[in-house]
Amino acid sequence: MTTAADVQPTHHTLEVPGVSLHYLDWGNPAAPTLLLVHGLSSSAAAWQRVVQHFVADFHVIALDQRGHGDSSWVPAERYDTDSYVADLEAFIDGLGLQRFVLVGHSMGGHHTLAYTARHPERVRCAVVNDIPPAVERDVEATAERFPGGRHPVFASVEAWMESERPAQPFTPEHILRFSGETRLKAVEGGLTPRYDPNASIHWAPKDLWDEARTISRPVLLLRGGRSSVLDAATLQQMDMQIEPARSITLEKSGHNTFFDMEPEFIHVVSDFIAAHAGRA
Repeated sequence: MTTAADVQPTHHTLEVPGVSLHYLDWGNPAAPTLLLVHGLSSSAAAWQRVVQHFVADFHVIALDQRGHGDSSWVPAERYDTDSYVADLEAFIDGLGLQRFVLVGHSMGGHHTLAYTARHPERVRCAVVNDIPPAVERDVEATAERFPGGRHPVFASVEAWMESERPAQPFTPEHILRFSGETRLKAVEGGLTPRYDPNASIHWAPKDLWDEARTISRPVLLLRGGRSSVLDAATLQQMDMQIEPARSITLEKSGHNTFFDMEPEFIHVVSDFIAAHAGRA
């Protein structure tokens, strides 16, 4: 396997209704497309390490969702499921993608569930990482993390890592550092996260249980065994109620399975895609 420094993406921007969407493209356009959708507070760059396993066989594209990375910020009330999925629809149409593998983590996995249910003709197969169809959110508690509606400023990547470690206890040190380097930008006085605080505070996920039950494409449901986001009972419900789904738990991982158990994540996702990506 190549290393994260071997194949660097090109940066692009696509204008869709109401928002400018930034994305990364690792080339190889003649190959089947693999579209990656990040989680809340993250960005397309979070996939850079994992991507290296797939670039030889796929045309890999990773999207910065609205309010994240280098995509546009929008008013707080427009961080809802249907707006995010409308972006995804317009982005896919804008790039002329016809059939592709769709992989989403957390919030991106939530949107992957919705898109796969609504557009089975486009999705060869999908991977949904550590997110249930219905997400309960505590807006007040989330807002407390952003005094004055702003991000804190960190003196260094190490200071950010220290603040994140309680929430990511299973992530190896070098990968947590990589995460910080992709999530932070330089500002006066230090470093601050690259996403809109309102995207975190006001993300309004729709209850997707009814839509999820209509999914007709092969879908792999992943869960971190020590995740606080998706519990084992809910994963079992998803597996039983989404007819073409299969599920795997990576027992020694928290929420960020592709960080906490990177080789295992790559192994199970690669096997699933190999088994299902060629299906009609």
